[in-house]
Amino acid sequence: MSKITIYDSKEIDTKHSIADTLHGLMLIKTETKEPIPEEEPVILFRGRDKLAVSVLQEYKKMCIAEGCTPNHMESLDIMLEKFINFKKWYPDRIKQPGSSLRKIV
Repeated sequence: MSKITIYDSKEIDTKHSIADTLHGLMLIKTETKEPIPEEEPVILFRGRDKLAVSVLQEYKKMCIAEGCTPNHMESLDIMLEKFINFKKWYPDRIKQPGSSLRKIV
C-alpha cells in the first residue's frame, strides 16, 4: 500500500506525520506520503521527557560518526532545538520518564 489518500495530517517531527486516511490513522513519511509499516517499531519522545535532550544529543553524535545525510542532520538539529527550547521555556513541565504512568494491572 504505497499510494494512500490523505484527508488530514498532523506533523509530529520534520519527517513524519500522523495522517487520517481511508484506512484509518497512519504514521507516514511527510515528504513522500509513504506509510510506515505497522510491524516497524517506532518511538516517540515528548518535550517534557527529562532525558530527551540528552538522548537526542547522543544520537546526533552517533549520526555524525555514521556520516548521516545533511537532510537527516538538519531535521535532527531542528528537533533538538525545539526540545531544548521547550525545556527552557516550560521547566515546570519537565518530568522523569514514566513518572505520570498509571499502574498497569
